[in-house]
Amino acid sequence: MSVWNSAGRRKVALAAVLSGLLGIGGCVGGDVPYGLPASDSQQTLAPQPAAPGPRLPATGEIVGSGATRVALLLPLSGEGNAARIAAELKNAAVLAMGDVGPEALELVIKDTSGTQEGAGAAAAQAVAEGSAAVLGPLFSANVRAATPALSSAGIPMIAFSSDRAAAAPGVYLNAFLPQGVVERTLRYATGQGVRSVVAILPNGPAGDIAEAEARRTLLSAGGDLTAVARYAYDNASVYEAVGSVADAVRAADAVFIPDGGTSPATIVSTMTESGIDLSQKKLLGTGQWTTANLGDPGLQGAWFADTDQGRVAGYRQRYQARFGAEPSLTSALAYDTVILVANIAKGAGGIPRNAIENPVGFSGYTGVFRFSRDGATERGYAVYEVRNGAAQIIDPAPTRFAGGS
Repeated sequence: MSVWNSAGRRKVALAAVLSGLLGIGGCVGGDVPYGLPASDSQQTLAPQPAAPGPRLPATGEIVGSGATRVALLLPLSGEGNAARIAAELKNAAVLAMGDVGPEALELVIKDTSGTQEGAGAAAAQAVAEGSAAVLGPLFSANVRAATPALSSAGIPMIAFSSDRAAAAPGVYLNAFLPQGVVERTLRYATGQGVRSVVAILPNGPAGDIAEAEARRTLLSAGGDLTAVARYAYDNASVYEAVGSVADAVRAADAVFIPDGGTSPATIVSTMTESGIDLSQKKLLGTGQWTTANLGDPGLQGAWFADTDQGRVAGYRQRYQARFGAEPSLTSALAYDTVILVANIAKGAGGIPRNAIENPVGFSGYTGVFRFSRDGATERGYAVYEVRNGAAQIIDPAPTRFAGGS
């Protein structure tokens, strides 16, 4: 999306931004406002829990003046990269509020300091102040710390953690859950005839998640995970891992390497140096491959799933024009979430859980997404192929979910 040159162009472009978060089921007619189901869907909106009296004045930075109050919990004074990421999420929320208008919400930005104690205190404060919903926190431990106060008050939370285990009924994760990316990659591969897959995975939780999802997806899609090797981040470990599955790789249709950075090229070069012929094997990855050197000859022809980067480019351009810096992909989640809750509030007069759990789903800069009753997020991803040193879409991200109309 380009920088505005006139008020007229800004209005047209802004309309496009807001329509991007219309319910994916908008094809049923104009009665589907911003992701809510049509009036004949027999889905009624549950009332918000009644506040225990006049709400307290909001504590924190306030953006907007709407009747519906929503708290945004961020590690603004956290350690390490936490404060930088929090600043991006805050900027994205401010950008979204500028698009929906100040009357849409009263957004109260609260600092958790990146600690469990801070997150729990901020959540309790949001409850006392009559927030209809809480956005954030960012880290899974902080999400868990904020959950008790919000759950007991019946207030939904839409957090940004990618730890699937942090989700719960009423605790939604608007994040890029690794399970979804793994599933998209492997389902596409099996749809193209891949049946036997060897996985070479890093030690630790990321490898555990990738292995569990690979087994689940291949089993349901008619494939087989024939062997698994694990490695630490040193050359000797990679050589040992490759050697342990060399025979399985020779017999397999594909090799799954979900890790990013230098891992894909290092693992592939180790396999070829070990005498494994990969010319008839399909390499499979995940969105982590966007951090790899895709110009490496050994990675050409590989497939991996990721967010539609062309779609996110519009957000990145707008953010950079406003704030003078390149934003992270994570920050786009905050933009989409603020737009989402603002539009739910317009249609429902609050943020009821069954509006958040609308099975039709929603669409934003990060693509199509929807929340399940257990709090997890289903997202639509594109499949890319590495060609001539770059990632090119070979199977576009879906524009609606199966069963949506």
